[in-house]
Amino acid sequence: MSSIPAPATSAPGVRRPGPSPMPMAGSAPTVTIDPMKLLRKYVWLGVAAAFVGGVMGYGAFYVLRQLAPEFTAEVVFEAFPPKEDAKEVESSGSEAEMERFMQTQVARMISEGVFDRIVRDPRLVNEAPAWTTRVSEKGQINPNDAIEELADTLNARMMPGTNFIRLTAVYSKPGEATVLVKLAKDAYLYELRRSHNASSAETKDVHKKQIDAIEQQILDLNSQRSRIVADEGVDTIEQNQTEASRNLALIVGQLVVLGQEIQSLRVQIAKYEEMLKSEAGITYTDLQRAQVEASPVVASQAQRLRELETTRLSLRQAEIQPGHRSMKAVEAEIRATEQTLQMSREQELRKLFDAQLDGSRQQQAQYHAQEADLLRQREDLRLEMTELTRILSDIDDLDLRVESLIDARGRLEENLRQVIARDTLSTAARISVAQAERVPTRVSFPKLSITVPAGVFLALSCVGGLIVVREILDQRVKSPADVAMIPKARVLGMVPLASEDPSSPESIETVFRDDPRSILAESFRQLRTPLLKKMQRAGHKSLMVVAGMPGSGASSITLNLAFACAAAEQRVLVIDANFRRPAVHRAFGQGEAPGLSDVLAGKAALSKSARKTDVEGVEILPVGAREHRVFERLGSEKMSELLAEASRDYDLVFIDVSPAIVSGDAISIANCADASILVVRALGEKRGMVARLRNDLSESRAELLGVVVNAVRSASGGYMRKNIRTSHAYQNEEERVGEAA
Repeated sequence: MSSIPAPATSAPGVRRPGPSPMPMAGSAPTVTIDPMKLLRKYVWLGVAAAFVGGVMGYGAFYVLRQLAPEFTAEVVFEAFPPKEDAKEVESSGSEAEMERFMQTQVARMISEGVFDRIVRDPRLVNEAPAWTTRVSEKGQINPNDAIEELADTLNARMMPGTNFIRLTAVYSKPGEATVLVKLAKDAYLYELRRSHNASSAETKDVHKKQIDAIEQQILDLNSQRSRIVADEGVDTIEQNQTEASRNLALIVGQLVVLGQEIQSLRVQIAKYEEMLKSEAGITYTDLQRAQVEASPVVASQAQRLRELETTRLSLRQAEIQPGHRSMKAVEAEIRATEQTLQMSREQELRKLFDAQLDGSRQQQAQYHAQEADLLRQREDLRLEMTELTRILSDIDDLDLRVESLIDARGRLEENLRQVIARDTLSTAARISVAQAERVPTRVSFPKLSITVPAGVFLALSCVGGLIVVREILDQRVKSPADVAMIPKARVLGMVPLASEDPSSPESIETVFRDDPRSILAESFRQLRTPLLKKMQRAGHKSLMVVAGMPGSGASSITLNLAFACAAAEQRVLVIDANFRRPAVHRAFGQGEAPGLSDVLAGKAALSKSARKTDVEGVEILPVGAREHRVFERLGSEKMSELLAEASRDYDLVFIDVSPAIVSGDAISIANCADASILVVRALGEKRGMVARLRNDLSESRAELLGVVVNAVRSASGGYMRKNIRTSHAYQNEEERVGEAA
């Protein structure tokens, strides 16, 4: 393989993208498994495996039934909730308590205590000789081996959603299985009764001790009450309390009245004191004035004044003039008497006011003294009442405590009677035998319902495991999904296997030209769209199409892509650069020369060597004369110039080269062309090889646009078979409609 420096860009002005960092060629791609894809691919193998597994399960059933049958004998127990009263029909108890109780009984049925009692039961040797032989040494039962064997033979479990417990014994002989479960039942019931009797005796003893303690407390309290009654005298206390209560009520009433009087005096004294301080003087009441008028001094002076007024009236009647000496004397005496009378009145009023004020104050002091005495009496009575009440309260408290203890004693005595009564019931231990042991008539193992599904499951598991291992170990590319698993690899498109095309094309190389409505032609149209989009976006004109290995179909891909692009009104030149096995000229029935080798040798010009074909817009440049086919020229400057010239004269230039795995021509041309695509054949190349070729092409000048997977089988493409049928039916329907029109 030659190594030639990359020539200048064939399309000036177009910037070539540099190669992106790639992983090492030896890196292993991640393996992924599509379950639906495998199911569709190996569905008939799975059906066959299921059939074989079913047959194996059926055969295993009969073999096991003859060699190792198992019979299951059982006893069913019913559990009851705890009863508060022996006469209750409906029992009470929470679901959690019942579940705990039943779990406890299940554990007890298969406990070592029950197993030990079975081993020591003399009926075991007589009624189950075959089972006993398995755990005997020198004619004697080995207790440890027997207990271990019983742990494997006996089993107990709750029946879901019920109050039943199922005790089973599994053994190859139905009679001995029945004996074992019967012995287990008897041993369990013995242990249950013994445990219940011990628990019941303990409960009775506790109740009796509690009753005795309560009776002693009642005696102590009654003695204490008797001492209080004897010391204090209950009848005298009650009389004293009644009398003290009555006296207290009287004192309280007197205090209320006395308080009102004190308040009235306080208001009156305050009013008198306010009059003394007032500038307007004292305002006397009519009553006070009447009292003053009745006093001797004021009354005598008033009498004297009336007498003088009578004398003056007599003088006037005698027609004595006011200026007369007698009249003046009377008038002067009247005025003097009036002044004296007025002064006497004021003095008497003030004396009366002062006397009333002093009297009020004295009365107030007396009331306060009475109030203090009443308050002291009230406090003494209250203390006396409190003490009397305390004594009576102590007696009442003792009575209540005695009554409470009597009630508690009654409840304990009733509970004790209930315990004794419950012990007489058949369900005292809350467990009864609902179904006794019976000799089983049918085997419990093997069962067709188990062996057949198990055989099917095992067969499917083995076959499925082999399929998965095969898929993991199989590194071949089977579909675009396998290419997508390769790091940094891009899938450009896919072409289905030609034999699965319902149109049955005769020539794969020219199927787009010969049968444009075929499935293969449609796949090339789908491949053309992303290819042209990538090339136009990057400004590429020349495209190298390289196969991974011989037979991958690179020439067919090249020609059909050329036809598809020409159908899209592109002028396409197809260059046959496969100097080892050229095929382009044979597809059109033309000769090899002149062609590419002649142009590179300078013996011919491109314009003279390019030939038209029977497809509008497609021209080819054959491989050229054999004597001019020098491999090194494929990566020369002359090749770059040829591609640059072709890019100016044509819209697209497709280059068909030798497979990359057998020669270095592809890498040489990749350093001259604008872009490249890698063609791999389904079930032909391995992922590791595709990853290495992808790395090599990515490091060249040409941009690797992606990978085309050729000859993809419908079994590897998921729903591709359905898509092929649907597309073919649609194409034919369109054609029939066109013919009818």
